[in-house]
Amino acid sequence: MKTGLSKTIFKLLPLLALNLVSCSEERETFTVEKGDIVESVYTSVVVEPDELYKITASIPGYIDEVTVREGDSVYAGQAIFYVRDIASQNNASNARLALDLAEKNYRGEKNVIDDMKMELSNAKVKRSNDSIQYFRIKKLYENGAVSKLELEQMELVYTSSKNTYLTLQNRIKRTERDLKASMEQAKNNFGSTLSRSEEATVRNRVNGIMYAVQKEVGEYVSMQEPIAIVGSGTNFTLKMLIDEIDITRVKIGQRILVNLEAYGEQVFNAKVTRIAPRMDTRTQTFEVEGVFENMPSRLFYGLTGEGNIIVKKVSNAIVIPREFLIDMNKVETDAGIKKVKVGSMSLSHAEIVEGLNEGDVIYKPL
Repeated sequence: MKTGLSKTIFKLLPLLALNLVSCSEERETFTVEKGDIVESVYTSVVVEPDELYKITASIPGYIDEVTVREGDSVYAGQAIFYVRDIASQNNASNARLALDLAEKNYRGEKNVIDDMKMELSNAKVKRSNDSIQYFRIKKLYENGAVSKLELEQMELVYTSSKNTYLTLQNRIKRTERDLKASMEQAKNNFGSTLSRSEEATVRNRVNGIMYAVQKEVGEYVSMQEPIAIVGSGTNFTLKMLIDEIDITRVKIGQRILVNLEAYGEQVFNAKVTRIAPRMDTRTQTFEVEGVFENMPSRLFYGLTGEGNIIVKKVSNAIVIPREFLIDMNKVETDAGIKKVKVGSMSLSHAEIVEGLNEGDVIYKPL
């Protein structure tokens, strides 16, 4: 859709006179005088609150509570929705059970480490007994009382008990380390599920007005689905769509004359504050934003109107009504058809750069 038609706001100082002169053909004439011509880019205007944003939930779920209504004043950080996430609740419950089990295994009254330490104690007693027996057999062997085979058999038993004791020691340390790591991991998982449960509280980010509440208690919401619209209640932005043909003429800081449907013929001053760097290929337009310099007494989200962005002003120029032009580059005078050079143009008036002087009389084409 093309929305950026150009037109010119026209002001003549002093007022240009349009004369009706009686002649044989009763032709309409215009006496050329100097005046000012202001060229502008026309656009439709929509009023939107500043800092406008759509609120979404951090987790999917069902809405348990809505604490605000449309039109309410809200503040940053305010809880406005509570979402019940069944999956997160189940995950939190399972994580709590896993943490309890991990803590019981690590530091419970009858945990795995205690059982292993009892085994270690028994292995220590056996190692001690086998040591005594080994050194007794060794002494007997030195005195020739036992054979070398008996000594070697006892040495194997003693070596085995020593290795069993050392293996159990290392296993206890490793198991204790693993159980502690499992407990810490279970704590982290539980904390993560609790944190996710906290995300069920949807909070507002800015001070302003609740412009729309789009979900009710009991409804399901996804993470991408807007559930409310919030924005400033005091600062408003003008949204305009400018055709690609006109966008190169629009600049930051240019004056905008705004007429809103709600305020009849009143004209408000604004200025251009932002020009989108990318064209919307669907509409072939660029989004331009502006702010009021003299704001209406009351504004509402969605008010519409028209705007003229002032792109050029020519003072003390020769200006004629556009309908007096012939083929856009000629006029009819008492001397006949005369070629002129046209400068700024609009739907209603044209600046004549060459070909006419102040006081010349021109005729409206038949």
